[in-house]
Amino acid sequence: MRILSDFDGVWTDQRGEAAAIQAAFAREAAALMGVEEERAAEEFRGFHERTLEDPASHGWWPRGYLSAFVDEDELLATGAVGRWLDHHADLPGAERWLTAIRAGGHERAEDLVNQSFGPAMRAYRDEAEHRLVPEAREVAQGLAGRGIELVIVSNSPTEKLRSMFAAEGLDEGPLLRLVGDARKWWIEGPEPRRTFNGREVHLDRPRYREILGRERPDVVIGDVASLDLATPAFMRANGELGADLRLLLKGHEKASPWATSQVDLAPEERLVDEVAPSISALLTL
Repeated sequence: MRILSDFDGVWTDQRGEAAAIQAAFAREAAALMGVEEERAAEEFRGFHERTLEDPASHGWWPRGYLSAFVDEDELLATGAVGRWLDHHADLPGAERWLTAIRAGGHERAEDLVNQSFGPAMRAYRDEAEHRLVPEAREVAQGLAGRGIELVIVSNSPTEKLRSMFAAEGLDEGPLLRLVGDARKWWIEGPEPRRTFNGREVHLDRPRYREILGRERPDVVIGDVASLDLATPAFMRANGELGADLRLLLKGHEKASPWATSQVDLAPEERLVDEVAPSISALLTL
């Protein structure tokens, strides 16, 4: 058996990281506006709530395509808010933020997001000693003991995966392979696309398709359905991957109802077959 797994949000807990990134963006905006950080943080939360009112339209928009929905991952909140601000300049709150951001030398709020995101992420990982989830070692060793191959496929750099697994005494080998820079977010063009549970998902993700076609997994697990599971679901429906491929969503307390409710749909209509409360569920497959 071969399991293909996402990394961030599956083998790590991203809540602290997401909060730190949101706080960093609000802090920089507060300095530009000349207001207290807490006031900016409160207003940020209000903007985030606005994006969640229509999650099918907000989220991660690289290359002009919606790659993942804002209600799927807390790490998407900051980028979604930045883009929301840029598209709602006529609203009083957004207008004040944008005026200050532009006066600070940024053409768009998204530019400030891009400036603050990476440093905030790195600072959190350095200061908080960001690690794998507590059960990671037991699960990885348990899978290896059963002769199950685990392939971690992530948008993050391979070296980051190696260092975090090595910190738990887990090194690459025949039954544990680490594949970074998967570019699941990269959408080459507008077609193909499919509607899953009422939301249109873009599926022209060539790098991820190439990895899936090469690895031909028996199980795919991820925490962001549109990024991790939509492409293998589409390939399964097209016969490019096996009809018995199982698609698992790593659940969490803020998991998107759009994603979790798909388990009740017919196999050809869904991109989630099961919701796994933790990676420990991999040991019972």
